[in-house]
Amino acid sequence: MANRNQTILTGVCLFFAVAHRLPAQNNTAEIFGGYSYAKANPEVPLPKQSMHGWVTSVSGYANSWFGAGIEIAGQFGTLPPPSGVSAPSLSFKEYSYMAGPQFRFLDTRRVQSNFKILLGGVFGQVNTDPSTSATAAQALGAAGYGSLNQTKFAALFAVPVDYSVNKLIGIRVEPGLYLTDFSKTKQSNFRFSIGPVFRFGAR
Repeated sequence: MANRNQTILTGVCLFFAVAHRLPAQNNTAEIFGGYSYAKANPEVPLPKQSMHGWVTSVSGYANSWFGAGIEIAGQFGTLPPPSGVSAPSLSFKEYSYMAGPQFRFLDTRRVQSNFKILLGGVFGQVNTDPSTSATAAQALGAAGYGSLNQTKFAALFAVPVDYSVNKLIGIRVEPGLYLTDFSKTKQSNFRFSIGPVFRFGAR
């Protein structure tokens, strides 16, 4: 185990040592859009569920390392009813809109990466099927399931990594920590995005 960890650490160090010797792109603006996945649930007392959706963002750099961006995203999921309750699954969704700074720490001909902090809001909604019987609706409510319609604080701490296809286009992989505050309860959620990034103003 120790040898494997040493090998991994050595490989990471070599990667960054070589990467910093490669020519930089130094693009000044980016447009990103693609698929987004999150493990979350606006019904905070209930287990987190897989959410699938989309994300798009626009960002710009004031210099080679500091910039700012804005992002909007929409993610959707279903919440199965509790065991023993005969009711359809509940559909839920979240739309987030955030903005903030980003700090580029890797910029080479093939790979670019930064750390970004986005703050803003998220609209969360859970819909109960209108055809649900009164008895089933009461049982869902007793189990913590129910309709929800809230706009709350949201934040994202992410590290997008871009692999260049050419000077103008790359493929972005972006893991991040997605924070929400539904029902006055703080949630820490995993979020992952992937898709093309279009770059402008490369020097």
